[in-house]
Amino acid sequence: MMKPLALTLGALLLMAQTAAGFTIGGQPFAQAEILDARAMPELDGTASIMLTLDPKAAARLGTLTQKNLGQTIAVALDGKQIAAPNVAEPITAGVLTITGNYTLAEAETLAKRISGKDPVPEEFDE
Repeated sequence: MMKPLALTLGALLLMAQTAAGFTIGGQPFAQAEILDARAMPELDGTASIMLTLDPKAAARLGTLTQKNLGQTIAVALDGKQIAAPNVAEPITAGVLTITGNYTLAEAETLAKRISGKDPVPEEFDE
């Protein structure tokens, strides 16, 4: 007889956040692991999404991109592919940019959906 699987509350929350959430190369990234997500206007009139990951997620992304050098990997949100970049070099600093033919409004919406929160303000008033 098999023992029932016991999961901690934290594990259950992580599973719930990533079940239909944000993935890179099939690897789930929970909203709690995304420190910041923001839309960035580009010179050509499109916009990109810049993500900053926490250290553990950054290490996972570094390993994932190292293993997939020269390959195309899917970036998906809620099961829908939003980008398919070619991995030119390992991403080890925990900061990545998702480019596409997004308007600024689309990029802002995607950034908020990926992180579950508004971007961190660039400056703080004292």
